[in-house]
Amino acid sequence: MSKAVFNISRAQDSRQFAAPPGYRAWGSLTSGKFSGALADGEVLAHVHRCEGEVPTGPLFLITHPSEPHRTICTVSEPAGGVGQRKYREYTVHGPAGDYAGRIVHGRSPRGIRQAWHIHTPAGTQAAAGYKGSLRGWFAYWMTLPLWPLFAVMGLLHDGGGPSTWMWDKPARITWRPRLRGQGGVLMRFTWSYYLVTWDTERLDASLTHAQAVLYFASLSKDS
Repeated sequence: MSKAVFNISRAQDSRQFAAPPGYRAWGSLTSGKFSGALADGEVLAHVHRCEGEVPTGPLFLITHPSEPHRTICTVSEPAGGVGQRKYREYTVHGPAGDYAGRIVHGRSPRGIRQAWHIHTPAGTQAAAGYKGSLRGWFAYWMTLPLWPLFAVMGLLHDGGGPSTWMWDKPARITWRPRLRGQGGVLMRFTWSYYLVTWDTERLDASLTHAQAVLYFASLSKDS
């Protein structure tokens, strides 16, 4: 297995860059771990988001940092937008505008967790991931009744209340193959440092980059 690692961060937390007309600088994909105000590693890609509420083009443009007009992939919503449907479906195109597949955001079979499904150009569901681990959700709900106490203790201790991480829902997610007989991990998002790892031999780079951006956008309520 050949594995690649990158971090994702919003533009205000990483190096600033110019965006194409109609778009705004949204974030960066960076090698190495993210810490502090700047990404420590090499910038691998710039992410631009369409400024309009109703996109006239791709919702996200992911471009090469040294060649702003060189597209790595694009992410588009289907014609007519997402409306009130129970799931969101995004179309991904590669560097030459070729169809790379689609990503569907919905719910798990039991409707308990958010689900992200990656589909290949042939329509096959290559991978599925569910937001938060079962252990993480168990700990979250078990400690929820104690949050008012934590808030009071935080105010009494330093006057600032508890850290924001205490209020966050579990966000770790692992994408695994959906085809019978295939195992292993295809892609993983780790909350710490917003770290993404993926299997370069089994999952297309365009789909990987698009999925990382969409999932991170969903966490920041900007998808």
